[in-house]
Amino acid sequence: MSRNRIFRYRNRIAGSTICFCACFARNAILNGNITAQNAGHWGSMAQFDLRVLRQLGVIAVLCIWGQAAFAQVSVRSIESETHGWIARTTTVTIALDAPIPFRVSSIDAGQITITLTGAQPAARPTFRPGSVITRYDLTRAEGGAILTLRAERQMELQSASIAEQADGAALVLVFDAGARVAQAELPPMIEAATALPLVVLDPGHGGNDPGAVRDGISEKDIMLVFGQELRAILLASGRFEVLMTREADEYVSLRERVRFARQAGAAVFISLHSNTVTEGNATGSAIYTLSEDASSAEAAALAEVENRADTVGGVDLGLEDDDLALLLTDMAQRETNSRSTMLARATVEAMRHSVGVIRTNPYRSAGFRVLKAPDVPSMLIELGFLSDDSDRANMISERWRAHAAQGILDALDDWVERDRVLSAQAAPLQGAE
Repeated sequence: MSRNRIFRYRNRIAGSTICFCACFARNAILNGNITAQNAGHWGSMAQFDLRVLRQLGVIAVLCIWGQAAFAQVSVRSIESETHGWIARTTTVTIALDAPIPFRVSSIDAGQITITLTGAQPAARPTFRPGSVITRYDLTRAEGGAILTLRAERQMELQSASIAEQADGAALVLVFDAGARVAQAELPPMIEAATALPLVVLDPGHGGNDPGAVRDGISEKDIMLVFGQELRAILLASGRFEVLMTREADEYVSLRERVRFARQAGAAVFISLHSNTVTEGNATGSAIYTLSEDASSAEAAALAEVENRADTVGGVDLGLEDDDLALLLTDMAQRETNSRSTMLARATVEAMRHSVGVIRTNPYRSAGFRVLKAPDVPSMLIELGFLSDDSDRANMISERWRAHAAQGILDALDDWVERDRVLSAQAAPLQGAE
């Protein structure tokens, strides 16, 4: 007979025994009282009291044995998985040795408290976090254990059920995941990873390279201001660490910008730019990623302009590792490009909601030198056109820039969640190769 089946039988026997003995004791007391009253003798009462005390002693031993049987049920694993983009559904599966009584005691500020009657809190379960449930704590309580889950979002319980399985039992909780919970509300617990993602912001141009210029407003100045404001918003969220490739009006080569991000161990690299046109009219934001073949002639032209930035600083382009065709055949680069694409698309949608000024076909790609780090997901944000009166007014507006920065924060939040889940799913596949 398997260990799990023994646990189930012992639990059932223990519960039945406790109930039977409680009923037996009650009947004995009632019958004893009647007998004693009918006898009318103190001697009979003394014999009755001794008999009842003996029975109660047996009952106490059986109850303790029953509780011990319950306490041998252990929590083997805790797994969390979230689906959905706008409307998120989070499923938490708790694997147990056997079915036990449970109760979802409270859900507040991202904290979910579950009472597990008869659970053994000593053993540490396997913990597989998701994009929403990231931490847990398992503590001893009277008659069992209390499991506390920490969520990055407000949670609303939709269903809870426990079912026997061939190897034990599974407690399945389904939640609707809502708005994010402020990091300050979450006390320290057991976490899957404590390091915050590092975002490297790259304000374009600088020093003797002004970038695009119109009506006395230069790209290098606007992007430095916006980079500093974006850094403040990301840091204030408590969910990201931030570094900048330049924090003053100084020239930094494209190769140095890429090297800086890689050496810092960046999780994300975001290059910040604006644009201008001398003929026709163009307006709105666009997001670019790296590719060997440009998505359009316009994207190719922009990449050519941005890549010429190093000639201003006197960099010998012949020394650059610029063979994009070779670079993109590398497996790491292909994986990075895929992650960059997911980030760019999330940014397009988030900025569409936050500022609303998005170009036609806003996601584009070309051979940008500054995006060529093979192991860091990277994108270039073209915030708007200085040659357009409306875009220019937006970019010099602190309020508009705050909305744009909030959109980028929202995009990073969603991307981190998706990237974490996809990375966790890919890990077993990589281990099997």
